Amino acid sequence: MAVCFASDSRAVTEFEFGDGWTGKWLTTVSVGTSIRMRNPDSELYGRGNGALVGLTNGTGNNTIDEGNLNYGKGDAFSTPFKILSEVSFKKGTLGGLIRAKAWYDRTLKDEDVRFGNQPNGYNGYDPATNTLTKRKPLSDKGYDPLLKFSGVAVLDAYVYGTFSGLGGNDLQLRGGRHVLNWGESVFIQGINQINPIDVPAARRPGAELKEVFMPVWMLSGSQSLGEFGSVEAFYQLRWEPTPIEAGCGNYWAVAQGNIAKDPGRCINASALNHLGSTPEALASGTYIPTVDGKDAKNSGQFGVTYRFAVDALDTEFGIYAMNIHARTPVFSLKYDTFPGTVSPIAAFWEYPENLKVYGVSAATNILGWSVSGEFSQTRDVRAQLDGNDMFYGSFGAGPLAALAAANGAGAIGALHGGVKTNKNQIQINALQAGNRFLGADQWLVLGEVGYQWNDLPRGGDLRFNRAFIFGPGPDMAYGGNTCDVGLSINQDGCSLDDGYVTKSAWGYRLLGQLTFNNVLDTGISASPRAFWSHDVKGYSVDGQFIEDRQVLGLGVKFTYAKQYTFDVSYNTFNRDAKFDPLRDRDYMSATFSASF
Repeated sequence: MAVCFASDSRAVTEFEFGDGWTGKWLTTVSVGTSIRMRNPDSELYGRGNGALVGLTNGTGNNTIDEGNLNYGKGDAFSTPFKILSEVSFKKGTLGGLIRAKAWYDRTLKDEDVRFGNQPNGYNGYDPATNTLTKRKPLSDKGYDPLLKFSGVAVLDAYVYGTFSGLGGNDLQLRGGRHVLNWGESVFIQGINQINPIDVPAARRPGAELKEVFMPVWMLSGSQSLGEFGSVEAFYQLRWEPTPIEAGCGNYWAVAQGNIAKDPGRCINASALNHLGSTPEALASGTYIPTVDGKDAKNSGQFGVTYRFAVDALDTEFGIYAMNIHARTPVFSLKYDTFPGTVSPIAAFWEYPENLKVYGVSAATNILGWSVSGEFSQTRDVRAQLDGNDMFYGSFGAGPLAALAAANGAGAIGALHGGVKTNKNQIQINALQAGNRFLGADQWLVLGEVGYQWNDLPRGGDLRFNRAFIFGPGPDMAYGGNTCDVGLSINQDGCSLDDGYVTKSAWGYRLLGQLTFNNVLDTGISASPRAFWSHDVKGYSVDGQFIEDRQVLGLGVKFTYAKQYTFDVSYNTFNRDAKFDPLRDRDYMSATFSASF
């Protein structure tokens, strides 16, 4: 087999092989770091855990604070070295692509942290003295592969072909691990739920869009209908969840253990004593464990869409329907006896199946703006019962006590934390780009607004999806204010019956970017940008909107010869968002990358 190579101006290596096959090979190497820029908020870590690292003023209700305690202002929390490489090949109307990545996060792998996590033994915790005796790096033992601090992963791996189909129109078929993008959403997820989102990859410095949406094994096809539009369909061969790094000591942690079907080595869900420490609870056997949960099945995920244009309106429309399984789990409880602890309850995570997604979309141009919008309904999505109410209800207190008893509390049974609801969402976005503005060669403005509502029952004993750290809210079943009866020390959480899922919620996102080419005749282009996210009102069933959550991101990207880039950014959160558990996670990132 003869092979010849050539390199083009975009640092892509082109080659030929076999009988008329051509290929392209692109590799990007990057190194970056992210650094915390704000001290931990005392309302977002507990008294017992905080005291172990010298922070004695914590008022977080529970021991869900490892990520906050491991890093102080000025600490790096991620420093990944990454290689992302892809090879595409094509002959006529046939082709394929393979993309893979490898990473090594030096900070997570090698740098000592203040508090630790369960797999690293909580930094040598000594129960006799209630102290941490050493500093060690976090451990990723038992983590899912994409959550590990180093690893190799195959992303896309598919083949495709274009054939003559109905009426002689093109029929495009694709098989393997790949991504499908349906709908018109940009920042706010709506119809586009076919592929899981790789949250850890999205947060690492130097993340690329091709890493964020996870390819899954599926067959897909698109049949052109000529002037009548096109039909596209898919069938997934394997279910895959969204990897979630929100537990087990990670900077973004809002849970104690791993948020996954298999908890790995992070089996602690919570301490029974909300004023105590996590290491103490593990040593004394007074913790609520996490046990294996339930994955979704591989079969039963499919969808179809019909797209067509109406020339008189200069608009393209889309109609969508799909059946999928949840990518993120709900939190549930089992009642039984469990080794190593006196707790009669254990937590587990389960993934609901057969969510039905329906939607319509439209895309057009109005006064020089590209304008798109969509309406979607996700039927049978699960709203998460409030975790604190579930815990206390299992011990006979609070608004869920009767429900917990009916499901086996005190005996053997389970309290499933997901309540079926229909999630409805409407959103619209607009984009405009141009040349020559404020001295820039190009400019871009993009915005999106979304409004979501659900049909959950109002009133009664059910409250949904407030972060654990804020503790149980006031309720007559607790005796009123939960601080007054000793169930919490978080004043906002005790006194405000707020932060739970509301009937509706909305917010918007804005992005602006300028590009300056050949700055000072250096051959370097500079692209400053600003991103603004504001959740205006309400708390959505899927967590996309948390009232008063605001994020401002400022950054600039420098590019040389379309091959070398340096990107630096700063992100700050609204510290007054009362029920945002990540409101103190301001950070800056810097990344250098080279493509060849």
